[in-house]
Amino acid sequence: HFYKRLYQGPSLCQMSDNLSRSYIGSVVLGLALAGGAGLCLYLLMRKEEDWEGEVQGGVTSRQVAIDVKIPRDMVGVVIGRQGSNIREIQAKTETRIHFRDELETEQFRVACIRGLPDDAQLAEILIHQTISQQPRVETLTMYVPGRAVGRIIGRGGESVKEIQRVSRCKVDIDRGALGEGMEKKIVLKGASDQISMAKQLIEDKVKEEDMMRSSVGGRQARIKYKEPLFLNYDQDEPEEQTSLQGDQEELKPTGSDNCMEVFVSAISTPGAFWVQKIGPKSVDLDKLTQTMTEYYKDEANQKYHQTTSVSTGDIVACRFSSEDSFYRAKVVAVKEDSYDASKSTVDLDFVDYGDYEEKSINEIYELRTDFLKLKFQAIQCSLAHLKASPGPEWSATACDQFEDLTHCAMWKVVWAKVVEYQPSGVPCVELIDTNHAGGDRNIGHELVKQGLAEWEEGDDDVVVDTVTVTRDN
Repeated sequence: HFYKRLYQGPSLCQMSDNLSRSYIGSVVLGLALAGGAGLCLYLLMRKEEDWEGEVQGGVTSRQVAIDVKIPRDMVGVVIGRQGSNIREIQAKTETRIHFRDELETEQFRVACIRGLPDDAQLAEILIHQTISQQPRVETLTMYVPGRAVGRIIGRGGESVKEIQRVSRCKVDIDRGALGEGMEKKIVLKGASDQISMAKQLIEDKVKEEDMMRSSVGGRQARIKYKEPLFLNYDQDEPEEQTSLQGDQEELKPTGSDNCMEVFVSAISTPGAFWVQKIGPKSVDLDKLTQTMTEYYKDEANQKYHQTTSVSTGDIVACRFSSEDSFYRAKVVAVKEDSYDASKSTVDLDFVDYGDYEEKSINEIYELRTDFLKLKFQAIQCSLAHLKASPGPEWSATACDQFEDLTHCAMWKVVWAKVVEYQPSGVPCVELIDTNHAGGDRNIGHELVKQGLAEWEEGDDDVVVDTVTVTRDN
């Protein structure tokens, strides 16, 4: 009834006509205002005390906001693929997480977590755990011999891509041109174990390159001759063959692009030159040369294998020029001295290099049968689509320039792309120089540019696709 009577205030006011309305009104208004303000202040203070007590007791239900700094390179890890990781953290902790773009810096982005105190703290812990569980990205700078860069990169960047795929390490090779004998800088980025694996794979490539060069690096430049002697005898004549014939290595690429790494080992002309395939057989050839040299240097073995007569097609052992090493060679011609057989001479083609040399019969030795297990490594080739200019024969200048462009007998890698095969089986190839400072270049195209060669009729458009081959690093 108190409230009912209170709301009947207007009737009471009518009974107090003798009182001053202005005085009573002012007093009532002041009391009302003072009472209301006090009540509000009391309630606010009470809520603050209750809040502090609840926080200290761990029972508050009031939400909080926590800002977490996240390194920029870790933001993607925290978010996860299509936001999967951050959604999982939100679901586990019943919080909401968003990024505050206005607080981000060059090094950090700021994630704001909203939720109950315990939930927000748990979400913060999960974010820090996600970051700490990621392997730390390190950087290693290493230097490799310039001669090995082609092998490390590979054709079209295939080798370096494989290194990155296996090691999961980013490999950045300096693209700057360096002079002969200088080193290339390679920067590796990744976790410690990833860098270690990439470094080992790169060092293995360098060792492979060194092994290819180890036994042949000291050989002199190949002797050029006008007529390739391999073409001067008929290999199909059975009466000329002996039991020591051996097998010839072939240039038959297995890849769809018909390309292979080779050394140009000897040159007659751009239409007749010899290459060696680069690979395990190159190492086998080095080992064979070493074994043969150790064997035939022994005077007793020389005396045992000394020969006084040979036939065309025989495979023999002998030194090359003034070198100490012994190599396999095929007899292509015999020049007998009717007065003194010991003064007879033989023309030899070195079957693993393509060289030609004339030797006294006293300088050659019978070849042990087991030294024929490795196929003959020198493969005769011809430049595709080209002919001499002005022709019909290749000029000495063209041969000399071709020798320089192919790095003949310098044991630098070039790429050979098989275009077709002649009826005799000789492969016609395009040669790509990967050692040129300005990028890969087509050697045949270079000869045409210099006026030393011209395209065969109907092949004027060949250069469209083969002017240069740009390596994708």
